[in-house]
Amino acid sequence: MRTRDRGVALILALLVLVILVVVILQMTASSLHNRTVADNHLADLQNAYGARAGYTRALLYLQADLDQKPEVDSLQERWAAPIDFDLGRAQVRVTIVDAERLLNLSQLVNDKGEQNPVVCAQLRRLVKVLRHTPDMADRIIDYIDGDNKGEFESKAKNDRLYNLEELLRVDGLPAEVIYGGIVSGEERKGLREFLTIWPRTTPEGNGTTAGMVNINTASSEVLQSLSDQMAPGLADAIVAYRTQPGPDGKPQQFEKADDLKRVQGMSDGLFNDLAGKVTVKSSTFEIRCRGTVGKVEKTWVYVVQRKGGTAPGAATTTGTPPAPTPPPPSGTAAPATGAPAAGATLTLIGSQMLNDFASIKPPDVQR
Repeated sequence: MRTRDRGVALILALLVLVILVVVILQMTASSLHNRTVADNHLADLQNAYGARAGYTRALLYLQADLDQKPEVDSLQERWAAPIDFDLGRAQVRVTIVDAERLLNLSQLVNDKGEQNPVVCAQLRRLVKVLRHTPDMADRIIDYIDGDNKGEFESKAKNDRLYNLEELLRVDGLPAEVIYGGIVSGEERKGLREFLTIWPRTTPEGNGTTAGMVNINTASSEVLQSLSDQMAPGLADAIVAYRTQPGPDGKPQQFEKADDLKRVQGMSDGLFNDLAGKVTVKSSTFEIRCRGTVGKVEKTWVYVVQRKGGTAPGAATTTGTPPAPTPPPPSGTAAPATGAPAAGATLTLIGSQMLNDFASIKPPDVQR
């Protein structure tokens, strides 16, 4: 009898021990989870302030450029190189891209949703240059334009894009065409790296027209999309001109559109065809700020536009700095110190928080 009682007591003791172990393990797991959540929130907050600091620093670079040489923007200028710095634990990288080096999908249509023939033709040429099938351009145009008369109106939004990742919703437009990858057994570049949606409307008071391409910053592919007469070799020659040393030994840049005539192979007919499509300065800039703490990342893109005067020393900024979260309202920008106001401003016209998957090729797309 005593032996049986001892056996029962042993079993009960083991059961209690198991329960205690389970409880302790659960409490430990819960504690580790709560700590991880708290660390992630802290890292996210630090990244947000890092992005805010990156945005403000980018404004200072753009202002300094406007002070020094407001009539020309090129890839030789300081704003065109990545900006890296640390803010506490956050590692911050800032890249500034002028929208004038890209094809603006927002300008495929006017405010009434009617197609802009010049920009639509440019998109069709770009698709051809990248060796994708012609229908890819028509699918994008039908998705954006305001009518329902096109051949590819299935699931069409019939409005301007909110961001470029919305191209994934275009019926029949493969991810490989958007981001690049293997298409029909060949490695091909994607449309994504040559496109923008900014500005959404025609800029006012900055001396440029929406949809114009900056010949100092545009890639060979975008230059080829400007005209049927633009051969790949000539577009490459324009890009090469920007890296050749000038009389002062520094890389050259186009000071005015007429300087295109200096490029070997530029004909009068092609130059006249490019008139009204090219510029040597930029007015809209996408500021991409990424903060990284450990494995936690946050990316914001801010879009600023130069408006007003162009005299050296005339740059100012308007509004108040954007809070780290939520995104700042359009029409404001961080204040910057420097020259007194004389008409020129940097105005925030848009901001978006991006997820990592939204700014790079999806992992399931093989190159």
